Amino acid sequence: MNIQDRTSAGETFARLDPPPAVADAPGREPAARPAPPLPQGQSGGGAGKVLLFLLLAAGAGLLSYWYVIPAPVAYYTVQPRLMSLEINGPGLLDAINRVVVTSRIQGFLKEVAVDRNDKVTRGQVLARLESADLQNQVAAAQAEATAAERSVAEIESDRNRAAALYDRTRIELGRQTTLVRLNATSQAQVTTAEAAFKQAEADVNRASAAIERAKAQAASQAANVKVLQARLADATITAPLDGVVIARERNPGDLLLPGAKLMEVVDVTTIIVSARFDESARSAIRPGQSAKIRFASDPSRTWTGRVLRLSRQVDQETREFTVDITLNALPEDWAMGQRVNVAVQAQSPAMVIGLPEDLITRRDGRAGVWVNHDGRAVWTPVALGYASGNDIAIANGLAAGDVVLPPQGRYSYQPITLARELSTTGAPR
Repeated sequence: MNIQDRTSAGETFARLDPPPAVADAPGREPAARPAPPLPQGQSGGGAGKVLLFLLLAAGAGLLSYWYVIPAPVAYYTVQPRLMSLEINGPGLLDAINRVVVTSRIQGFLKEVAVDRNDKVTRGQVLARLESADLQNQVAAAQAEATAAERSVAEIESDRNRAAALYDRTRIELGRQTTLVRLNATSQAQVTTAEAAFKQAEADVNRASAAIERAKAQAASQAANVKVLQARLADATITAPLDGVVIARERNPGDLLLPGAKLMEVVDVTTIIVSARFDESARSAIRPGQSAKIRFASDPSRTWTGRVLRLSRQVDQETREFTVDITLNALPEDWAMGQRVNVAVQAQSPAMVIGLPEDLITRRDGRAGVWVNHDGRAVWTPVALGYASGNDIAIANGLAAGDVVLPPQGRYSYQPITLARELSTTGAPR
């Protein structure tokens, strides 16, 4: 009831008029007849004045009670503080280590050793390709590598013979040179010895070059063997990590092309929730903050986790960024891509004014609070910010030091006295 309603109460009682007389009608009791006139010298005006005086006195008493006598009330003193925030956002179940298993070579699938939901360990055989052709290629390459090594050995033998001939011709050239100085031989003998020496030297150099060429060919053949052996090993596809098979796309007999998806394996220990939040919440979310997770498949149950990291990119269309959240435990029926709702337990990045929710009231759709103004209760409109549990941030309308009153029993300009202070939870201190 506002002040206009209260102040008009006495006037309402004073304006009460007697009901009009009702005319006689058939089938009804005759209406009351007017009272006979009073004897001369007497009048009914005195009784009316007394009644009017009593009504006025009652109205004045009510007004005194409503607007003069103060009522003791609890109060809440507004002070800026750091508020806990519960920042909500949608998310999907994902994993950090999530590998798509493919083949590096082309071939027909001979065997698929695992299926969906199977647990696998690193190095475990997942599938095999037909590899008979590769095995034959490896055998041929190994034979060629062996032949190249033997060729190197043969050419080394030829070089050894050329080296021996080189030594003999060198000695003979030295002997003939000495003899010609002693006039014991002719210059023609020296020339012949010199030509034989140069020929032997050329044969040694040619044999050395042939050895290097043969060694290079042998190395090439050995490398080709390794390449084919690696391709043969690629025909056996193994698990890249410990995890669970969450998808299988191919069956034995299918032609598997390089890069085509065979199956998908997830490391269960790296499963996370990838949540999305509006960019305005970025300054409030930090790694290590606790979070509550509810799966769309079981919204009645709450799971806990912690913020792992924040992405460094904001979507240009939605203006959202992603946050990776680790889970303390996984539901037994987890599945990649499950929808979840995440509530991060954060803290306001700056001091804000917050009130317990039960101190907020509404008038004509507008939010407001009852504030103490010089011992009177006055309703003041406010602009609300974010909600956090039982608290609501006040964006505008209140300042530090304002005294807010509980809305129960309040009316405009009610006289009050402050009795007990309420805590931030709305309970008495």
